[in-house]
Amino acid sequence: MKSFLKSLRTRYAFYRQCYLDAKRFRDSISPGKLGPAAAVARIEGDIVRQYHVIEKGLTMQDFRPGFGKDVVRGLVRSMRAMEKHPCAARCDSGQLAAARATLREYHERHAALGHDISEILPDNCRDLWENATPGDGGSRPFTPVAPGDADAFERVVRSRASVRSFDAARTPSRETIMAAVDLAMRSPSVCNRQTARVHVFTGADAQRALSFQSGNRGFGHRIPMVIIVTSDLRYFTGTAERYQGWIDGGMFSMLLLLALHTQGLGAVSLNWSVNNERDRELRKAVTIPEYERVIMLIGCGYPAQNALIPVSLRRAGSEITRWNFPVVPT
Repeated sequence: MKSFLKSLRTRYAFYRQCYLDAKRFRDSISPGKLGPAAAVARIEGDIVRQYHVIEKGLTMQDFRPGFGKDVVRGLVRSMRAMEKHPCAARCDSGQLAAARATLREYHERHAALGHDISEILPDNCRDLWENATPGDGGSRPFTPVAPGDADAFERVVRSRASVRSFDAARTPSRETIMAAVDLAMRSPSVCNRQTARVHVFTGADAQRALSFQSGNRGFGHRIPMVIIVTSDLRYFTGTAERYQGWIDGGMFSMLLLLALHTQGLGAVSLNWSVNNERDRELRKAVTIPEYERVIMLIGCGYPAQNALIPVSLRRAGSEITRWNFPVVPT
């Protein structure tokens, strides 16, 4: 009986945590739950998703005139809705500029072909793209990696490691961190929605954040800066994207770790494998919105002199790769 009750409690705890995860996602994509000020991100997310679908169509080798008419019409509706929204000033003006430029290229590409798209983009929508700046959105030529860049990238990747010995007297500057964040923004995200968010803490605030994370014992007190990476769930749509925050946030986090390394900083990944109760405590302590999913913490700073790192033996690529087609000898 005791074993049965223990199993029942464990199962209940598991399903309760799953429910709380699902509830946060559901509330974060529901405009009615968010209120106007926060819900403006939902329209912005639609704009980004729609213009990026059009961008992809503009890059296809087999260009199909009149493609994506429903998406184009949807983008026009979303842009008009943003114009009327009481909190439109909160929208990222850069994303609106990208949407306008994408519509402009869509219109110009069809005009060059002599293909009539007045049914898709009527003249009464011309104000949405006629003053757009070319290059803000749409398509551009692909730039292959330069010969020396591959070697440089390999050196960066192979030299990066988790650093746990920091110079407590030195704190990275805002400019250094922003240079790394700007590089990390090159990480891919679903339909270019760019939901990664970065919260930076130093001093007592950094230590407060670390107090909720159990993997920094023995070295956390020497970490001068803590970065919390989150994913803004408001930009996702429907249950099919319920895991996308972790995926996009994880890719962003990895690129951020590499970017910090290129800035001469040391960094250590600190997992956030906790229940919702602990997650709620962290949010309250460091003020993270409910609609953001905490992905991970990163301890950051300048490495201490003569800092040591674990060997951390990696498996060979051949151990983890399965070829699902015959390999032709070269």
